[in-house]
Amino acid sequence: MGSKGFITIGIDTDVDNVRYSYALALSIKSCDPDAEVCLVVDTNKADLVNKKYLHAFDYITELPFGNTAHKDGFHGANFWQLLQCTPFDETIYLDYDTILLDVNIPLLWDMFEFYDVAVPSYAKTFRGVSLNPHSLFEIESAYNLPRLLNNMFYFKRESKLAIEWFKMADAVFQNWRDVYTALFKDKKPASFSKNVLANVVTHLLDIEKDIAIHIFNLYDLDNRSQWFWNEDVPVDWTKMLNSWYTDNNTLIIENSMISNGIIHYRDENFLTLEIIDAISTKLNNSSK
Repeated sequence: MGSKGFITIGIDTDVDNVRYSYALALSIKSCDPDAEVCLVVDTNKADLVNKKYLHAFDYITELPFGNTAHKDGFHGANFWQLLQCTPFDETIYLDYDTILLDVNIPLLWDMFEFYDVAVPSYAKTFRGVSLNPHSLFEIESAYNLPRLLNNMFYFKRESKLAIEWFKMADAVFQNWRDVYTALFKDKKPASFSKNVLANVVTHLLDIEKDIAIHIFNLYDLDNRSQWFWNEDVPVDWTKMLNSWYTDNNTLIIENSMISNGIIHYRDENFLTLEIIDAISTKLNNSSK
């Protein structure tokens, strides 16, 4: 049986961005204390990770080809390097702005058993209904691209399909401006979009049907996609919605409760020190 683990990218700029990856790692281990997590950092920066975070990570690896997004700050542009970064035979990548609540980790791995690469094709709003795909996948819909949620990405490191995907991603991500110019004639993303580019890679390889997977407990809190009647909403959902993170690790947004799931919260303002402390306490209790 090969090794299995989670991986995320945590690159500091002028603020402490690794704390989001730290919260993610804590939340994974609070669901399964034996789960292994790898943090990917910039080249020659592993020793600079704050020592208070180290206990949450089993591995820290550096980008083998350097931070290819250093000029414009879109650190998701390093996504193509994950195949070389992972220490695991089977890997689940998660965006840093994600937390897990009471997720059955062994069951999650079982869902990927028959895939070499798998990307979610479905996510819920905070109310628990299917999100609005027309808002989240505006560019993909306009150009008939796959509409997959690449904030979560599973792959088997030695599989032919994963090798092909990341080889194509190398060219697409490192030349994303040229890709935009070549593919998007009428409408294009306002700036770099990891999700759009990953869907371009999947489109170019024509493998959407092979890798799309339905993850029943994945939530995406993209504010535009929550089915609000007014389309003029802020990007940061915390500016318009009240939320509470309870002592028993349940997330309440307005009058909706999420007690189980993989939550891509997106809005960095959501993650407070109080939430990190609550997740850490749950981890400590589950490890006893």
